[in-house]
Amino acid sequence: MTLRNVWLLLFVVLVATPALARDILMDDPIDEGEYDVPDRPDWLEGEVQVPESINSDDLQEFQVAANESRFRYFVERNSIQHASDGAVRFTLVIRSSSGAANSSYEGFRCRERLYKVYAYGGSERLTPMPGGEWERIPKDESTDYRATLYDDLLCNLQIGEPNPVEKVFEAMRNNRKVGRD
Repeated sequence: MTLRNVWLLLFVVLVATPALARDILMDDPIDEGEYDVPDRPDWLEGEVQVPESINSDDLQEFQVAANESRFRYFVERNSIQHASDGAVRFTLVIRSSSGAANSSYEGFRCRERLYKVYAYGGSERLTPMPGGEWERIPKDESTDYRATLYDDLLCNLQIGEPNPVEKVFEAMRNNRKVGRD
């Protein structure tokens, strides 16, 4: 191989490698809507009982990565249910710095990275929202509480199943991820 060919090869590698790396890093099929959730015809949603009220004495706070001071995030401890259909369901409360509260009763399908909202409410009561659909959980933990709950707390991403409730609350109390110190 001549010196000219070596320089030509080096030039091609240096020019092509960053372009390929950019394409690989920027090609996130979930963000572009290209990702198809695996078809699970065998999965059937179980019966869901939406709680009527929220026990404000039973809330466990957790941190969202952005940790902005405008909002505080809580899960009602006794609301977390590992259902027979494989989903994990829970009551979520988000409080603003002014004291206003929004709540929801939601479910995650850990194997498919999906969520569904069953009810919305304020600080004390939930109102069922029939006809909800399963939607993708965003990947951005810095701004989305669902991504934080899914990636770090409620779901075991290695096996696609919910984490044990005791480990979830231990991680929330210690402001860490389940399974990591």
